Amino acid sequence: MKKLLLIAAAAATLAPFASQAESNFVTASGSTTPAASAKLDFKIVVPKVLFLQVGTGTSMADNTTVDKLTFTVPASDIGNSTAVAGTGGDLSAGAVTVRVLGNSGNVTLTNATTGQLSNGVSGDPTVPWTDITVTAGALSATTTGYTNAAIAHPPFNNGATGGASATATTLTASGGLVRREGSWTFAYANTSVMPAGTYGDTTGNNGRVTYTATAP
Repeated sequence: MKKLLLIAAAAATLAPFASQAESNFVTASGSTTPAASAKLDFKIVVPKVLFLQVGTGTSMADNTTVDKLTFTVPASDIGNSTAVAGTGGDLSAGAVTVRVLGNSGNVTLTNATTGQLSNGVSGDPTVPWTDITVTAGALSATTTGYTNAAIAHPPFNNGATGGASATATTLTASGGLVRREGSWTFAYANTSVMPAGTYGDTTGNNGRVTYTATAP
């Protein structure tokens, strides 16, 4: 019992010292100015973040809106190689916002298709992705902290079964950061006379493109 009481008393004596931060006790006499010092160590942990917006988006947050771009060919212009401007997109007229933020080095942009644009009719020709043209440009206004300039659009995969773009767009980091924004304006090249119908529009008819940003 005495041994237990001694252990308890020792623990009670040490407990206040165990819970304290660093301390320094000094004494001085006469005209000597006492000086005591104590230290703290600071640590800041910044997580890796990557944000990609193509079309409608919410800065640094998820947004499930998927914009639809529509190209309606005038009856008198079918297949005459006169480009058809689009409607839709968050910037309207077939144009969308592109915005990328990353804090872990260079960012790579790619896209993926699931095949050429179909009208769902077996035996009918399909619209190749090479007939969807893209013009890269700057936004009309710059977001604070971003570089506002044309961002090269990674070429579409034009294969029969689609896939990822063969060539990626690399956004080079400055000081470990990528903060870029711009616009992509899409048009339909209208190079071939096609059977009547709606091409793309649904995922089943290969009408969706998925863009992906990748960082180290």
